[in-house]
Amino acid sequence: MMSTRKSSVHEGGRPAAAGGRLPRAAAMLAILAGLAGLVALGPVACGGKAGGLGFSKGTPATPEELLAELKEHQERIDQATDDTMKRIQEFNASRKPGERTIQFGEIFGQGFTDEQRDVLDQMIAQEKDVSYKSLLEKIVADRNTLQQLQEKVMRLEQSLPDQFAVARKGDRHHDLALNYLTNDAHLDADKAKGLLKQVDLSDELVPGNKVWFFYDQGRDTFRTYVTQGEAGQSPLAVRRALQRKLITERDQALTARDEAATARDAAQAAVNDLQQVKSRLEADVAGLRQNKADLQASVDRLSHDLAFQQNSLFYHAANVRELKTQGVVTPVRKRLHDMKPVRFDTALDLREKTTITFTPDAFGLARIDRVRLLPPIYQEGRDFTVETSKDSGIAKVTILDPDLFKGKEIVFAVGG
Repeated sequence: MMSTRKSSVHEGGRPAAAGGRLPRAAAMLAILAGLAGLVALGPVACGGKAGGLGFSKGTPATPEELLAELKEHQERIDQATDDTMKRIQEFNASRKPGERTIQFGEIFGQGFTDEQRDVLDQMIAQEKDVSYKSLLEKIVADRNTLQQLQEKVMRLEQSLPDQFAVARKGDRHHDLALNYLTNDAHLDADKAKGLLKQVDLSDELVPGNKVWFFYDQGRDTFRTYVTQGEAGQSPLAVRRALQRKLITERDQALTARDEAATARDAAQAAVNDLQQVKSRLEADVAGLRQNKADLQASVDRLSHDLAFQQNSLFYHAANVRELKTQGVVTPVRKRLHDMKPVRFDTALDLREKTTITFTPDAFGLARIDRVRLLPPIYQEGRDFTVETSKDSGIAKVTILDPDLFKGKEIVFAVGG
């Protein structure tokens, strides 16, 4: 069943997590958990010597004494972290090219995915300050950034006219789109299948994904796409996982080749790799900045177009004889018959103006005597008025109820 376009919100007005992950924050929490483990080991971890990470046997009698003790232990924890990193660096520096080295994530990354462990190692390699204060500040900053992005996504979703369905286990993109077109858009099966051949339905669905649909009846177009929703991962994440596997296999092959090379060749290869990484990162930064600007421009353009579409009257005006010749209206009762030749390419923004003026020469007439609105569901005098002038021969149509005509398509049949 199709769902209405709503964003899930927790109590207090904060947007619910949309199934996203915080590998950076998780990595930081892992470090904190690991350091907490060092505290728990106490004197045992330090061989029972004075100055270890264990607490005193007696419980402090006052809050001031406890705070003083905890501050002293925090300094020891930070020092233990620095010592651990230095120990790893010293060991790695002593290894010959091709020999196995140790990464920080191997110690504090148990139970992590490969992606999370990679983020942890990169963070340690790039950031020297891994104290409690620094790590907690980074976690709070990442959470605030995620919340802002989630709120922006929620606002963008609410501005769309699209409907969505939440994918369940075994659902296929094609089947959900076909169900929407036949049940919600009320198209016959052949028409729906024809539209589905024109769109990309290659996304692999995960339970909780949001599958979006919109059928524009006036333009006879259909769009559909998939967002992560409440799922643990999106189709894009699945494809990226495969890419990471291929990259890992490639790196292993390069490592095997490098083991057969001399120390000089290995060092030169490392320098080249770092230069390539630097170039890619610089190119990625430039690309991300451009993408941000393009996305913002697209959002502004779509917002303007959506407001114009919702508040405008789209019409086609022609001589009655021309409409009969084209078969748009019937010869006798002048009712709409075939709309294929009609293009509603003229619009009246009802927020700015509510009158349309027709001149006779535009329709090959000496004078305009009458103007009819088709389909004839609108009542003259109540919904609109038509004024003609015998002197100038022009006609003026005034919209009395703008809300009734917003987003509508009208044919004006002009007669002399």
